[in-house]
Amino acid sequence: MRATACLSILFVLPVCLGLGKSVMTITDENWQTVLEGEWMLEFMAPWCPACRQFSETWSKLADWSRDLDISVGVVDVTENPGLSGRFLVAALPTIYHIKDGEFRQYKSGRKEDELMSFVDDKKWQEVEPVSWYLSPGSYQMGAVGFFFKLAMKIRSLYTMMTEEYGIPEWGCYVIFAIATIMTGLILGLVIVFLCDFVFPSRPSPPSNYMYDKRKGETNKADDDDQDIIDDTKDSHQNNIPPKEVSEESQKSKEEDIPKVVDSPKSQTRKRNVRKAD
Repeated sequence: MRATACLSILFVLPVCLGLGKSVMTITDENWQTVLEGEWMLEFMAPWCPACRQFSETWSKLADWSRDLDISVGVVDVTENPGLSGRFLVAALPTIYHIKDGEFRQYKSGRKEDELMSFVDDKKWQEVEPVSWYLSPGSYQMGAVGFFFKLAMKIRSLYTMMTEEYGIPEWGCYVIFAIATIMTGLILGLVIVFLCDFVFPSRPSPPSNYMYDKRKGETNKADDDDQDIIDDTKDSHQNNIPPKEVSEESQKSKEEDIPKVVDSPKSQTRKRNVRKAD
């Protein structure tokens, strides 16, 4: 009787205390449930030794979740690569505290009492929340998660090609390289098409090279005519024909040139030569 009573007490006591809540499995499909309420979320992998050792402590925290008024979840990154990219998980196990869509990474001790104190004493308020551009609920982090999922699918495809179909590794690399190039070309064409559609090109104006050249020749001819007109005006003002003006200017230039005067010695030499003749 005593043994039965003790067993019944041990079985009923956790229920009375509000214990016995299990860890909730979070996947790519239901992860948005963590955006409401208060959560402690662990990222783990079955092959991780540290995760296996920590699993018992995490289960004990889940047993106290009703008393702490929180929810406790776990994410298997091997089955949900999109969440590991969305939360930028770089080490295992990684723990996040989530309060009404506000994310904080837990970096304190991994003992049961330290985890409970972090929640019960509201020590999470001392931790700086994740920046908005790195928030797992943002669109950009959703894109990162998509690429993580795509990488895992490519890895699964590579495994299937090598193991099931017997394609050598270099053959797989060649196939992936061709697929990457073709995908880049298609995306490039789509982007160019969208840019032309959103920002259509404007017709270019006609070339002004010939026009400018002709304009330059016309200006040069106008300058020559203007010079002739100016010379004509000057000649009319002085009552001298244009030809006379040019002749007088030539004479003035000749007068400005110094004349060479023969020295007496040269004259004497010339006279001597005449006497000899």
